[in-house]
Amino acid sequence: MIKKRIIVYVFLVIVFTLYNFYYRPIAGNPLITKEYKNSEAYINSLYMSDEMFKKNVLSPSEYYAYEEMIDASLKDKTTVRIKCETNCKSLLLRSYYSLYLDHPELISFVGLNYYKVENGYIEYENYGNLSTIRTYFGTKRIERELDIIRNETKDMSDKEKIIYVYDYVASHQYDRLFTFTKSNQSAYSFFTGGKSVCAGFAKASQLIFQNIGIKSYLAMTSEHMWNYVEYEGKYYVFDATMGASLSDKGSPHFYDGLGETTIKRTEGIYIELYPEIEKERLKDIFEL
Repeated sequence: MIKKRIIVYVFLVIVFTLYNFYYRPIAGNPLITKEYKNSEAYINSLYMSDEMFKKNVLSPSEYYAYEEMIDASLKDKTTVRIKCETNCKSLLLRSYYSLYLDHPELISFVGLNYYKVENGYIEYENYGNLSTIRTYFGTKRIERELDIIRNETKDMSDKEKIIYVYDYVASHQYDRLFTFTKSNQSAYSFFTGGKSVCAGFAKASQLIFQNIGIKSYLAMTSEHMWNYVEYEGKYYVFDATMGASLSDKGSPHFYDGLGETTIKRTEGIYIELYPEIEKERLKDIFEL
């Protein structure tokens, strides 16, 4: 009898977990329309990408590499070969950076382990690529986390939403131990593991902002990643990594990420494509 009760209890826990975290009905991202689902930009329903960097940066050959990277990641290919005739390193990195900035919802892609050029091909290895099963369930889990956030912020002003996202993201653990593995540099590590590094914090922030109606951009250098967020028609630096690295909301520097980042704000890959960024800090505007 006791054994049967334990089996029933375990079964109910499993059913509840699957329902609550993976199959509970949700409204979903309001920007994901049928038209967008039928477009080549669609990857999943976490985020609607305008593919700004692909459209404004890449040549036809780089565009091809970009699409090959997406396909390889979605199909869980560890080693990938892409045809290349000239400027192969530039082709790979420009495609890689554009993809990183355009598609924070591509949770199965975290980076390149290595690459080499030979016989007219670039060969690279995906670093920490998620399996198709983990990608599927991870996406379901994140969709439901975003649904909770949408409901919690639906009656907030834009100011309250921005502070909410900063507090929420910065409350997660900064992963100091395993930074070198790159497995913690995606929205997946942030939402399902509770800890990440700058790339995970920035991508998670980007997904959240779109889902709650705040316009924002991802920005990066080769060493850091953060966001630009719109408030009252102007754009400001948003870097929740600064708060997460302190992990103390009582610190006078906890909200420094609302206006500052760890690098000069005028630096960044493809920075010429961004709108003008205000020098005034949201921290000061919000009196935090």
